[in-house]
Amino acid sequence: MIELRNVSKIFKTKESEVKALDDVSLKIEDGDIYGIIGMSGAGKSRAASDLEDLGFYCVDNMPAEMIPQFAQLCLATKGRYEKVALVTDIRASMTFDALFQALQKLDDMHLQYSIYYIEASTAVIIKRYKETRRLHPLMKDGSTLENAIARERELLAPVRNRASAIIDTSNLSTGKLRGQLIDLVAGGMRE
Repeated sequence: MIELRNVSKIFKTKESEVKALDDVSLKIEDGDIYGIIGMSGAGKSRAASDLEDLGFYCVDNMPAEMIPQFAQLCLATKGRYEKVALVTDIRASMTFDALFQALQKLDDMHLQYSIYYIEASTAVIIKRYKETRRLHPLMKDGSTLENAIARERELLAPVRNRASAIIDTSNLSTGKLRGQLIDLVAGGMRE
């Protein structure tokens, strides 16, 4: 981390003095941590792939209990893993208590992070599943696809409420999704 407090700088010219900085404070954190969380079939893998193309180190389905230790490891590598994205979904946990505990530990460590919640309409997710012929993770108990999506949406609601940004991919091309991610990672971080 780089931190400057109350910095002032005056340059003298032949005619006058120029105040370049006047009581400026600045804090730059060591790294960026992003969480990509959301609906199965909504585009989390596409988002992770886009972030990898932007130089991020992406990890899919890391157990929430390991997130604080992973963050410490990334910081200890002195820039090697400066930009990290962790991807998780309903397969990781049916409740997200462990995720919220991990986020609290990141807060306690004074680490900045952002959570990007990826979602899509039920109709779009159904279409995507039919195109790929894959089973939704919550269909293993014999549920219909519609019921599995509704249940997942309900289970993910607490995580969605904590999100820094919500991206609805229902009407987004892959290029527009990439553009939104670029806008988000170039912007501010949750403090």
